[in-house]
Amino acid sequence: MTMSKDFKQDIKNLDVERASMDTGSDVAPDEDQRVRIQGEKNPYYVHELQWIESEEKEIVRIFDFKILSWIGLMFFFMQLDRGNMGNALTDNLMEDLNMNLNTVTLGSTIFTLCFCLFEIPSNMVIRRAGPQRWIPFLMCLWGVSTAAQFWLKDKVTFFICRALVGIFEAGYIPGIAIYLTGYYKKSELGVRLSIFWSTLAVANSVSGVLAYGILHMRGVAGHAGWRWLFLFEGLGTIVIGLFSFLLLPESPTSTKGYLRFSGYLTDRQEQIAMTRLIRDDPTKADTSKGVVSNRDLWKALTSPKIWPNILIGFFGLLPFAPLTILSPLIIKNLQLGVPSLVSNLLVIPGYVLSLSIMTLVSWSSDKHNERALHGALASLYYALCILALAVLPADANKFSLYFALILAMGGQTCWHPVNAAWIASNTAPVGKRSIALALYIISVNACDMVSVNLFRDEDAPRFINGFWILFGALLLTIVLFLFQRYHLMYVNRKRTETTRQWTDEDWKKYNETTKDEGDERLDFRFCY
Repeated sequence: MTMSKDFKQDIKNLDVERASMDTGSDVAPDEDQRVRIQGEKNPYYVHELQWIESEEKEIVRIFDFKILSWIGLMFFFMQLDRGNMGNALTDNLMEDLNMNLNTVTLGSTIFTLCFCLFEIPSNMVIRRAGPQRWIPFLMCLWGVSTAAQFWLKDKVTFFICRALVGIFEAGYIPGIAIYLTGYYKKSELGVRLSIFWSTLAVANSVSGVLAYGILHMRGVAGHAGWRWLFLFEGLGTIVIGLFSFLLLPESPTSTKGYLRFSGYLTDRQEQIAMTRLIRDDPTKADTSKGVVSNRDLWKALTSPKIWPNILIGFFGLLPFAPLTILSPLIIKNLQLGVPSLVSNLLVIPGYVLSLSIMTLVSWSSDKHNERALHGALASLYYALCILALAVLPADANKFSLYFALILAMGGQTCWHPVNAAWIASNTAPVGKRSIALALYIISVNACDMVSVNLFRDEDAPRFINGFWILFGALLLTIVLFLFQRYHLMYVNRKRTETTRQWTDEDWKKYNETTKDEGDERLDFRFCY
């Protein structure tokens, strides 16, 4: 909407005697001036604006129910499309297409490779196109690609469909993370990303139930159950993608229109929404559209402050793909005395445990404003569970192996939202942040190409060699979390020492002459 000068002046003249929460009251004079200068780039920012805590909570609540909940539903369907391969394997997909496990693994590798190759290009376009348009567009395309797997004939068509799903899903997750930073403050982002990623656990749980029902359709119209599984879940994704065009707003200040009708916020709430974001992070004042610059790309690729977090994603999530894809097959091979298709249901407790642990870690991380130690402790739990799967003897009780597998699944992604929020909070401006998050998602998917190849036919059914490698990767993850913590503490300390004796004139000269941007500025402090 276009804001009139009179309305802006009315906002400035609000009664400041009310019981209010001035979120800028504890800002140092030079910092207050920096926020003012940056904030005035945004027409919705009012430096003197004050509000009570309940008003801010109401705005966050609206974002949670109107924005975050729908994004979660979108991610739910994305995970259905990504994770249905594990369910399809229990319905003799390999036999029907005359493939073996190594061929399926190659298909997963092709999916991940395409996903990674198109991640950065997608995120360089998303700022120009707008996430509210680009993400639903991609969703419809990967829904079509998923549904097309109904007509698979052989391994060639299998490879083509997996490649297309990977291409179109690229850009979704970092794009959503960037989108959410336009609605939530740094201290709110960890829990919201946890809620976002929690739909992964919900989707994996529900997918087992859906698969149990749909796979029983084997023989309907002469087709295998796994074909119906791909078709129904792909069509559901297309429907959600089409609705997303109408429901996702561009920003907190443009929520009117389409199925949003009169909008989500009042004029005053729009002012509060933008002002609180800019006070929390002045780099968010610039909402101009444009393709991410080559400079932002280069700075993200070469930043030593980003790469430890990227490596955390690579090594820390190595166990994710094998456990997600092969858990139903591992449980089937344990011969627990249940029908084959029930294996899809027996993985559900692992996903429920994963959801619980991830939510707890993210909530505690936001509450204590701490990232590294939470990630290290969560990784330690994960490592111990993987170790149990590696050391249990071959003749161990099959129910002991099952419970060890469920506990290990509980460690999946338990620190993932914390690390993503950590990167988003420590990277600016927005173009560089887009690339940094894209690099992170590339890392956590590139590890899939490595991890699924650790589990080979000849190592079945226990895959002990693979679990030992995963255990070593998680130990390295713990080291990386601790290294990044003390690395960023050192950078903050050096910047404080450099500027400790600076006067207002020194800061003025710095602001007028510096070429430093975003997280490179000497007044930027990293969280850890």
